[in-house]
Amino acid sequence: MLRNKILKMKKIFATLLLVALSIASFAGGNEADKKLLSDLTLALKNSTQVVRSSTADYDKATYSFNGKKVSAFYSLENNSLLGFSIRLVGNDLPQDIVNAIQKKYSGWNIVDAIYFIDTNARGSYFAQVQKGKNNLALKVYADGKVSIFSRMPSE
Repeated sequence: MLRNKILKMKKIFATLLLVALSIASFAGGNEADKKLLSDLTLALKNSTQVVRSSTADYDKATYSFNGKKVSAFYSLENNSLLGFSIRLVGNDLPQDIVNAIQKKYSGWNIVDAIYFIDTNARGSYFAQVQKGKNNLALKVYADGKVSIFSRMPSE
């Protein structure tokens, strides 16, 4: 039962992330993010092991890129690419991002994290943090600013 609740929270986290990012408009990202966007797009095109799925909010294609789980998200309205999420595990989350979260949310545990890059090559870190029964989805900006992206349901 706990596993189902955790999976549900992750789905909510991903859905909220997608909805917010799909309606936001961004300028182009930095050169590293432009290269990453190009590499992710090419890897998806050339991947022979893509798992496709759909929700009420988006279509998704999941595959492996450099040993990491990556998902491409598409609009249901016109099948246009919204962006890619890269699942971050262990030490994948950069230390400066971890430090920014711990500074503002001391005593909270990071339980999940992704790097999301939209079609304009604008990347952002998102982390789910937990303290007791409280769960938050945070967005971490390049300048180290941390903001609450959404409050998540308790277990």
